[in-house]
Amino acid sequence: MAQCQNCQHENEGGKFCEKCGSPLHFGTFNEAAATTTIQTQPVDSQANQYLEGAKNVSKRYFSYFIEVLKKPYASSVNVGQEHFINGIITIVLYSIFIPLMLYFALKGFLAEMSGLASEFMGETGISVPFTDVVIKPTIAFAVFIFLVACFTFAAVKLGRVNVNFKEVIARFGSFLIPSVAILAVALIFSILKVKLSIFIAFLGVLTSIFLVPPLVIASFKKQFQDGVDVIYGALITYVLSFLAIAIMVDMVFESLRKFVTELLGGMMF
Repeated sequence: MAQCQNCQHENEGGKFCEKCGSPLHFGTFNEAAATTTIQTQPVDSQANQYLEGAKNVSKRYFSYFIEVLKKPYASSVNVGQEHFINGIITIVLYSIFIPLMLYFALKGFLAEMSGLASEFMGETGISVPFTDVVIKPTIAFAVFIFLVACFTFAAVKLGRVNVNFKEVIARFGSFLIPSVAILAVALIFSILKVKLSIFIAFLGVLTSIFLVPPLVIASFKKQFQDGVDVIYGALITYVLSFLAIAIMVDMVFESLRKFVTELLGGMMF
């Protein structure tokens, strides 16, 4: 049935009203509106679900981060594979905080140098490239710290501990939280142009390489006496980590070195 918009007569069919002869468009309009509504509602609902899910993950991770930060070792030794996603988030934060800190530190340094150079040579027009200083090194740092976690997993397995990869990554991420907190402080200091930011960041990197792997290995080995000892497992992890650094150093610092070279060349000439 289609209702005429002109005289409200109910028509059984046809393109024109049986009573007044007006064109019938009401049914088509309703169908189009209904189709649009049906198509729009799932898209909006899906977007809201993703947004709500992201908010819940963020809240849970923040609570987990603060809890581990209060008692790093006591909390981390009990972490299992249920915190695998939290471990991945921690690794991602670690990977991005270092390049961001360097980016803002370079911006602060460049602002000071530009102020001095402008007195003698005028405006230099040099800026810090975000892609070369942040994005590319972030990928490199993510690959590096993930490799360190994999080396730690290998050391744990050499200790004849029955454990899966997700559990080691989760615990590695948990022990990494204090280092991430140190890097977060370094990032804030670099934004505020505090010169100690580089030294604080260096401390965060050192703890992640020298402190986290042996703690992870020891936490799994405390109930197992067979296999490779904790100290030897840590040494194996160190050797493999430094080999990874030697291989990846160009990948990590190539873009940064290129920028510094261009910067010095621009200031000199």
